[in-house]
Order: sequence, then structure tokens, then C-alpha cells
Amino acid sequence: MDSMHEIARTAIDQTPPACRVTAEHAAVIATNANALVAWGPQIAMGFYDTLYGHVPTATIFHEGERPMREQTLIGWWERTVRGPIDDDYWAWMAMVGLTHVVRRVTNPMMLAMADYVAEYVSINSYRLQLPEADRIRLVEGFDRVASMTRSIITYGYDHAMSAALYERAGMPEALLARLGDQTIREALVDAKSELGL
Repeated sequence: MDSMHEIARTAIDQTPPACRVTAEHAAVIATNANALVAWGPQIAMGFYDTLYGHVPTATIFHEGERPMREQTLIGWWERTVRGPIDDDYWAWMAMVGLTHVVRRVTNPMMLAMADYVAEYVSINSYRLQLPEADRIRLVEGFDRVASMTRSIITYGYDHAMSAALYERAGMPEALLARLGDQTIREALVDAKSELGL
């Protein structure tokens, strides 16, 4: 399996530059880090209230682990707002994709919760009392952090699954891709029929 830095770099390279976190985004986030860090416990509480309030996501967790999970999220939040948002940060997000595979956190679960954090920032950005241009850049920055995090985690998740098939079953990724394409083409015919297209 590729290193976490390689996985993150591949996902970033596939992301159009206009959709990536820029130095301006990272700067406006870091400039407001002290105020943003204080939001960590509120974000963690709402985040895990949401997860524990939904049976499919609640079943991911073990008895009594919520305080530890909340602290992990608060740590991620602080690292995100204090920065730097660099290659090591994105490699960490690739590792999170592997953690999700092991914990059976599905991509739909992760995608929704990345949106939860970005939406929290958007809704609460007024609390920072920033000039409008800085507030907009901050909200956009967190949207892009969430977007790139989603991209890297999903790519890492998918890459881990195909690499595991190769390493354990000897199925090369190219063969897996061809077999997947064939199966998906057949599923598309069925889907178009189902939808009357």
C-alpha cells in the first residue's frame, strides 16, 4: 500500500486547483485560531450527538468511548485551526480513511459529518465579528478544508480496499478496476431500465 503522503498527494493532484485550500484560506483560519479553538467542545458535542442519535452511526461506537472520540475530534479541530494545513496534515487525513475502513465508518457517514463541521463554521462565523470579506474567506476556507478532507479520506478508503484485495487475494488493482467496470456497466443497464431512461 502507498504511504499516507502518497495517497494524500494523489487525491490532491486529482482535485482541481480552484477547489483546494489556498494560502489565503489557511491564513484567515490561522489568524482566528484562538477564537476558533474555543468552539471545539461545542462542535464535538453536536457532532457526536448527531452520530449517537442515528442508529446506523451509533452502532459504530463501543460502550463508553464517546469522551475519547470527542477529545480526538477536539484535537483534530485544534490542529486544523492552528495549522499548518500542509502535506503532513493531508497525510493524516489519508490515515483517517484507513481508520474508517477498520471501524466500518462508511463514506456516506463521513461525508455528512464533514459537512456538519463546515456548516457549523458557516452558521457561527458571525460570532467572530470579522470584516465581511474575511468572514467569507473563512467560511470558504472551511468549505475547502471539508471538501479536500472528504476527497482524501474517500480516496484513501477506496485505495485501502483495493490494495487489501491485491495484497491478500493477489488481485491487481488494474484487474479489479476492469472487473468493477464490467459489473458497473451491467448495473447501469439495470438502473436505466429501473428508472425508465
